[in-house]
Amino acid sequence: MFDSILSSTALPNIHPAVVHYPIALLTLAFGLDLACIVARRQTWLDRAATLFYVVGTVSACLAYISGQRAAALMIGASGAAQVAMYDHEDIAKITLITFAVVASLRLIVTWQGRRDKAVKVGTLRVFAVVLALCGQVLILLTADRGGELVFRHGLGVTVGQTTEDVEDDEELLEP
Repeated sequence: MFDSILSSTALPNIHPAVVHYPIALLTLAFGLDLACIVARRQTWLDRAATLFYVVGTVSACLAYISGQRAAALMIGASGAAQVAMYDHEDIAKITLITFAVVASLRLIVTWQGRRDKAVKVGTLRVFAVVLALCGQVLILLTADRGGELVFRHGLGVTVGQTTEDVEDDEELLEP
């Protein structure tokens, strides 16, 4: 199924298309989490944060799986690129586990406060927020290692252009 979709795009695999969702969703979840602590009467912020943590974690799982599939296609990558790829995978796995724990904690906290008129700041919520902050750092590290794979090692990109490609580009640049 994915192969037929990819055949109509310039993407070498589905990973670049999927990877940005968990970044956005988990960052939004963290922002909503902080907002619900400040605006404690707005319980919808708590519910929204939990929802985005869960959906973001599921999308992170899909990004991780698609990354493993993409890595399997990188036959002939240099030793340095392979080391960078394993480093990216390891940090991505830690990030995924971290947010799986955060999402689980947030589900518990939200369930416990489902009848409350205001958000309560208890031990579990504080622990979840601190862990989510660590997760945000892990997202940055994971993204940095992914960027290294693309921009330093050139994985997943087509290197070089044909003469026709260059001529086409020059035509587009002409006024």
